[in-house]
Amino acid sequence: MIGVRQLSLMFAVPLLIAAGPYDIPLFSTPKAPRASGSARLVFAQSPFGISVTADGRAQYDVQVAVSGLPSPSSLGAFRAYVAWAATPDLQRWDRLGPIANGTTTVGHVTLNKFLLVITAEPDSAPRSHAGPTVLHGTSPSGWLQSFLNHPMFRGITG
Repeated sequence: MIGVRQLSLMFAVPLLIAAGPYDIPLFSTPKAPRASGSARLVFAQSPFGISVTADGRAQYDVQVAVSGLPSPSSLGAFRAYVAWAATPDLQRWDRLGPIANGTTTVGHVTLNKFLLVITAEPDSAPRSHAGPTVLHGTSPSGWLQSFLNHPMFRGITG
């Protein structure tokens, strides 16, 4: 006979596997053409397996793996690279944390659809973004939006 606890584990495990992690390819800009990387969204630590905010939005930790970043000072008066989560309309920018070449886990993201942006900054704890963008990517929930902006859907027919 299967107990309630065993039954709940049978259903909980497939949900966890199907729910993540999600990978975001990062694309370089002309400021750092040799830079490359990716980011992985993993559920933030929680005793329940999936972390959510009080209003029910998923909460992810962002693991950023980059290589080829030049010294920040080679781009101007900058000393650090910082990861940001920005809304698609760029009205809201949440500072995630400093990064360097290699793998770094930065702060929580609670946005459903966002742009992941890496910028050079004067220090590692700026209140707002000001420096040049060196890498950028789009959260998986934003990929459909990018697809709808494809030229094929802007009046061009075969």
